[in-house]
Amino acid sequence: MSRWKAGAIHFLISLAIFLGLLAVILLLWYPGILFSIDSGWAGLQLVIGVDLIAGPVLTMVVFKAGKKGLNFDLSCIAFFQAACMAAGMWIIYSERPIALVLAYDTFYSIDTEEFLEYERDPKILEEFPGPYPKLIYIELPESEIAAQIATIRAQFIGDPLYIQTENYRAMPDSLDGLRSTFRAEESTRLGVSEDVLDQLDESCLFSKFISAVANGFVCFETKGRTLSKFYSNIIAPAAIAEE
Repeated sequence: MSRWKAGAIHFLISLAIFLGLLAVILLLWYPGILFSIDSGWAGLQLVIGVDLIAGPVLTMVVFKAGKKGLNFDLSCIAFFQAACMAAGMWIIYSERPIALVLAYDTFYSIDTEEFLEYERDPKILEEFPGPYPKLIYIELPESEIAAQIATIRAQFIGDPLYIQTENYRAMPDSLDGLRSTFRAEESTRLGVSEDVLDQLDESCLFSKFISAVANGFVCFETKGRTLSKFYSNIIAPAAIAEE
């Protein structure tokens, strides 16, 4: 067997493993458009670099049919590749959003580290139905003035609304319940251009969005109960990310 064939076989095996890992990332850890607007890409770059490039290239470099110690060399490459892939997947897993929290007019994508930073126990999410990331909203006073005061107070005392787990509630199942939960949708729509509004359908509930790497607006689909579109703060049609 030539070194090129050995490298090609290694690449095909690595590709199959990578596609399996990618399915886990996109379907379970970063569903919908979360991968493109949250922090999943950073860890995936390490997985791609090691799994699809470095591993096969190293195999091509060391491979020589009948070479003494070849099995040991290939074993070392496999161990190095597996360790780096595990590190990359751990980064992606640890930074994955575990909750999407609607706090008044904004969806916040929150990972485990942020819960711990504010001394909140992320295990509280186990009480809420559905897969991760959990769909949560912050319960606020019915009075609009009281709700705005609570929002301002949370910012003033350094205890953001989105991390106040004592006020966490599961996102309603009914359409009427969802519409009442997105209480600031009308005012949020006033902050974007007509071009953006023309692209929203009836199943979209519009909200601001903040994550570790993105800041803009999102469309929450009432039918699929997922984020289907993202609009950056530039608010231009070309800035739309679709599922």
